[in-house]
Amino acid sequence: MRNMEFTFIGGDNRQKKVAITLAMSGSIVRVFGLEVMEHENLKNYQEMHTELFQSQVVMLPIPYRNKEGGIHIIDKDVHIEPKALFSKLKQGTIVIYGKMDKEVENLCEQYSVLGYDLLQEESFAIRNAIPTAEGAIQRAMERTDITLHGAKVLILGYGRIGRGLSRMLQGIGSQVSVEARKNEDLAWIEESGYKAVPYNELDSVLDHQDIIFNTIPALILDRNKLAKIKSSCIIIDLASHPGGVDFEAAKELGISASLDLGLPGHVAPKTAAEIICTVTQEILRDLQSMEG
Repeated sequence: MRNMEFTFIGGDNRQKKVAITLAMSGSIVRVFGLEVMEHENLKNYQEMHTELFQSQVVMLPIPYRNKEGGIHIIDKDVHIEPKALFSKLKQGTIVIYGKMDKEVENLCEQYSVLGYDLLQEESFAIRNAIPTAEGAIQRAMERTDITLHGAKVLILGYGRIGRGLSRMLQGIGSQVSVEARKNEDLAWIEESGYKAVPYNELDSVLDHQDIIFNTIPALILDRNKLAKIKSSCIIIDLASHPGGVDFEAAKELGISASLDLGLPGHVAPKTAAEIICTVTQEILRDLQSMEG
């Protein structure tokens, strides 16, 4: 990536460390909306200067949107609509971000830029599952007054994060139950030594749990299911926004529930940055090989 120039628009500690790593490795790095210590190869911009859009690669946050629908900028006074940003990009610019939606997909096509959603890259998802699972366990430790050893824990979903999380919790000594819909997943859950819970039997185990982790990006814990959960249970939702929990109903029922997104950036920014660098390098290498 030495001959590539990179522009970072917004982000968190992950993007800061990636920007510094790239600059230290010899790449030209331009940054807006993310205060980073300057380097001979790294320059901070205080406004959307035209120089920002000279780079071949533009790095956006993960997730790239904030709650207001703009690009995720730490400075709350700065609001950038995705279209306002994409309209400034040169044709052929490589844009790396997370998480794809219809608007950004259309913008990439409209302005002839190459968009890559890191969250859709299998190598990223596999690597990122580990710091996400560790961060979820850290959150659970912070929010409970019991040990995870011996605690009754339910994990909703047996994807990459669910698999890593269940393995770690079992290692700690938790009593782990895992919900899944596919028979194949249920068989692997049982084979791994956890209690397998088919979705249609979920209601029967909800009232036994001390902690529930959700990894499913769809409303699974609605008001009806939340009413079956004891008030001392805590819920940690790891699914992409808006999550899989009716948070308003949880609050009314006195259940502690939180949507914990971007955990790798909060609990392990160095590792998370290394993952972004590695997968970005893989994307650019694959592009160069196709061009060659």
